[in-house]
Amino acid sequence: MSDKRDGEQPRASGASNPGAPPGIPAAVVRSVDQVRGDRARTRLWWLTGACLLIAIALMVISFRSRGEIIVIEFQQGHGIKPGDALRYRGVSVGQVQGVRLNDDLQRVQVEIALVPGNEAVSVEGSQFWIERPRIRIGQMSGLETVMGAKYVGVLPGPADGPRRDRFVGRESPLSMTEGEYVEIRIRFPTGEGLEVGDEVRYRGIAVGEVTGVELGESTSEVQVEVRLLGAARRLARAGTQFWIERPRLDLTEVRGLETLIAGRYIALEPSSDEGPVQTEFDGLGAPPPLPLREGSLEIELDASRRFGLVRGAPVTYRDVEVGRVSSVRISDDAASVKVTAVIDPRYAVLVRTNSRWWTTSGVKVDAGLQGVQVAIDSLSAWIRGGIAMATPDRPGPRVASGHRFVLEPEPLPEWLEWKPRIDLNRSAELGFALPQPVRVVSHWRTTWLGLPRTRSAAGWGLAVDDGRLMLPASLLQAGQDANVELQLAGVRLTSADVAYDSEGAIAWLAKPENLDVAVWPMARVAESWNGRSMLLVVQGDSGDPTPVDASRAEQTGTAIRLAPGISFPDTLEGAPVIDGETGYLVGLLLQRNGRWEIHPLPAPAQ
Repeated sequence: MSDKRDGEQPRASGASNPGAPPGIPAAVVRSVDQVRGDRARTRLWWLTGACLLIAIALMVISFRSRGEIIVIEFQQGHGIKPGDALRYRGVSVGQVQGVRLNDDLQRVQVEIALVPGNEAVSVEGSQFWIERPRIRIGQMSGLETVMGAKYVGVLPGPADGPRRDRFVGRESPLSMTEGEYVEIRIRFPTGEGLEVGDEVRYRGIAVGEVTGVELGESTSEVQVEVRLLGAARRLARAGTQFWIERPRLDLTEVRGLETLIAGRYIALEPSSDEGPVQTEFDGLGAPPPLPLREGSLEIELDASRRFGLVRGAPVTYRDVEVGRVSSVRISDDAASVKVTAVIDPRYAVLVRTNSRWWTTSGVKVDAGLQGVQVAIDSLSAWIRGGIAMATPDRPGPRVASGHRFVLEPEPLPEWLEWKPRIDLNRSAELGFALPQPVRVVSHWRTTWLGLPRTRSAAGWGLAVDDGRLMLPASLLQAGQDANVELQLAGVRLTSADVAYDSEGAIAWLAKPENLDVAVWPMARVAESWNGRSMLLVVQGDSGDPTPVDASRAEQTGTAIRLAPGISFPDTLEGAPVIDGETGYLVGLLLQRNGRWEIHPLPAPAQ
């Protein structure tokens, strides 16, 4: 029978029990509540440690996800605030962390944390702006920010540029941000209401935009900064012309009406040759004259005074417009007024050496006993003046470009009675055969930024009876290292075994047997030009050749250089030129260093 009492805790033997064997440790007796408390405190420490580890991990993840910090300074904040996004191509690549004024309270500093992996936007040359709603004539942008939050836009700089963390932002958002670009500066006499964001157009499409407009240092000009994008970068070369297109409306010229709706823009016309790259240009105050059509005739008229003529005034024959005035200027000796007129190709045959020219003011007043009679030729002539011409019943020889006439203030009565019969639909009889050139198109492959692409050029070639095919060397400008393919009259050729003349202007190769084209005899090739006879430029199958007066050509070495005022379309590269008196072939028409020249055919190899 146990002598243990109810509620008594058991005791361990040992020091407290003198009767226990030595070496046995003493037991500590605790209550159930004490044991439970100790267990709860142990679990609390474990939970605290786990929470601390989780907090540290979250801090590390947050620091890593924050990315690089950049600072952008703007003149105006435009309502940007922390939490707004930094966007590129519609994707958020960063977030605004803070917005504050700088120390002098003149600018706004925007601090942006980049999303990791988008550090490429923080390089020198990157451009930042605050996107906001803009509504202008013909242009609307940033409308998504009307209901949504504003954001910072970015156009990254070169990928290999040095890294930066501080930038000066643009005040005007960019509209065109696709592709590589080049920045140029154009000086205009006046701004004509041009604004940042206006387009730059070529052939009716936008190829760039205006990024800055400011008064020049001399205060007599306006400096316009422009970005040309994509393939339009190649247009930034010496000789390219820029002007501000705006509405022009009168009774002889209507142009730029689209700017009434779409706003003003900068138009450009590239040079005909591949000039050196250029970033500074002088803009035109007015659009350049329209380019000459193939076969047009350009003549000069000497007048005692201006007679109210301006560029674009009509030139008429029997009250039908056959041309227009291209320029009006004072002669070099200030003794007369020089008027340059361009006659359309179809009516060039009407102009003969004995043609007569007079001005048409548009208003004729005849006062007599029967009253006053007022006659108006046309409202166009009344506003801008005009020129009329007449040719005698027995027309003289045709004239060449550059021929000079006298412009009379009024016509003689007999001039108005002339009624010559001139066939406009048939070429004039020359008395000798004309060369029959063949159209040549060359193709070659090049690489651009590592991507292959095909380039081409076109001109005229001429087969001669010694078995050679002559053509401009410019058609083979890819050089001997590239495989150039030639297409002419349905035949494909390669540039193998091509020879060049001593000046590198004319190339030739063996004429294929399957090439069915007319052959010009070498016996009818002139050894030299006498410097007095008219030159005739044969324009393929387009009809009458274009004459060039001997006074507008100059022999320079082996080549004949035409006067700067003589211009032809680029499509006439390689056209044959014959002597107007003998009908012998003088050479091929080539464009060299911005000037048209006639180069003789190389002699056959002995």
